[in-house]
Amino acid sequence: MSDTLIYAMSTRGSMKLDQFNELFRRVYFPSLEQVEESVEVDVRRQIVRILDSLGYCEFDFDGRTVYMCKPSLVLLPVFGLPRAVLVGARSPALIQKLKAAVKNRRNKIVLKYLHHSRVNAAIPAALCIEAIDIETIQEIAKDVRIACETSWPAAWALANISSSLDNIKESLNFESRVEPNWKRRVFLKERLVFSGFGGDNPASFLAEYKDPASQQLHHWLWKDGTAAPVGRDWGRYVFLAEAGLNILLYDEKIQKLAVPVTVPLPCILARTVALCTGTAPLLVTTGPKRIAAIPPEHPVQVYSGITQVIAKLAASKLCQKLIYTRFEIGKGGVLYA
Repeated sequence: MSDTLIYAMSTRGSMKLDQFNELFRRVYFPSLEQVEESVEVDVRRQIVRILDSLGYCEFDFDGRTVYMCKPSLVLLPVFGLPRAVLVGARSPALIQKLKAAVKNRRNKIVLKYLHHSRVNAAIPAALCIEAIDIETIQEIAKDVRIACETSWPAAWALANISSSLDNIKESLNFESRVEPNWKRRVFLKERLVFSGFGGDNPASFLAEYKDPASQQLHHWLWKDGTAAPVGRDWGRYVFLAEAGLNILLYDEKIQKLAVPVTVPLPCILARTVALCTGTAPLLVTTGPKRIAAIPPEHPVQVYSGITQVIAKLAASKLCQKLIYTRFEIGKGGVLYA
C-alpha cells in the first residue's frame, strides 16, 4: 500500500487534482463532505499535505494541478555522519538502482527504510542513506542519475526562503466588500476549525466561501467591514497572531514539535520541519485539558528531530511564540503536556 500511490503518481510529470482524487479513491477510500471541519482527521487531506511536505510532489490548488518533484537526494540537518533522504518521484527501477549503488559501496554507506505509522500507510517509506562523507552521497546520486543537493540541509534552505507572516500581512489589500451569497464557514479560534455555525459576525473574522460553480474555496479576512483575500494556511496564522493565540508546542529535550492538524504549517515551513528527518509526523490527540490555545482532545501532528534553532525560526516566521513543554504520549496516542 505505501508505495502504490506514489508509484502511480510518478508515472506522470503532473496531473489534474481531479485525477489525483480519483487515483486516491482507488488506492485508498473516499472522504466525506462535511458542514463543519471535523476534528477527526480527513485522511486524503492529511496524505496530500504529507506528500507535499516530504518533497514528493507539489499541490497547486488554485490551478488544481499536482506536479511531481524530480527525484533527488537532499541532506538532513543531523549531527555525526551525513545523511540524505530520497525525495521526488520514484519507481521500482529507480529504487533498484539506488540499492545497487549502495551495495557497491557497502563499506562506506548504509541504506535505511524508515516506515510510518498506520495512519500514514499510504506514505512510502523514507529511504535514507548514511555515508562516511558527503562525496559518497554525491557518487550515489551520480550512479542513479538523480539530482543531489548537499551544500546545506534542505530544512535550512527552506526555512530561509519561506515567506513570513509580516510579509503576508503587508500584502493584504483590505477593501470595502460585499459578502458573496455562497456557502460560508467561519474559523473559530476557540476550536481551531472552520464551522458553518459561527453565529453573529464579530468585528474581525476569517471566512471560507465555496464557489457553487467551480467548488473552489476562497478565504477572506474581515476587519471592521473591509475584507482582503488571503491564502487558507497563512490566513489562519494571521488571524491567530492578531488574537494573540499560540498553538505550537515544543519539547526541546526530545526535539519534537506539535502542530494542530486543523492549523497546519504553510507549505514551505511544513517541508522545513518534515525534512529534518524525512519522515511523516506522528498523528496523536491531546488530552482532556486545553494546552494554551489548543482545545482538549484535538488532533496534532508531532514532528521529530526538530532542533531548537529550526523550531524558533519556523515559529518566528508565523509570529508564534513556542510553547515550551514536555511531551508524553500515552496509550491510544494521547499527548499529555
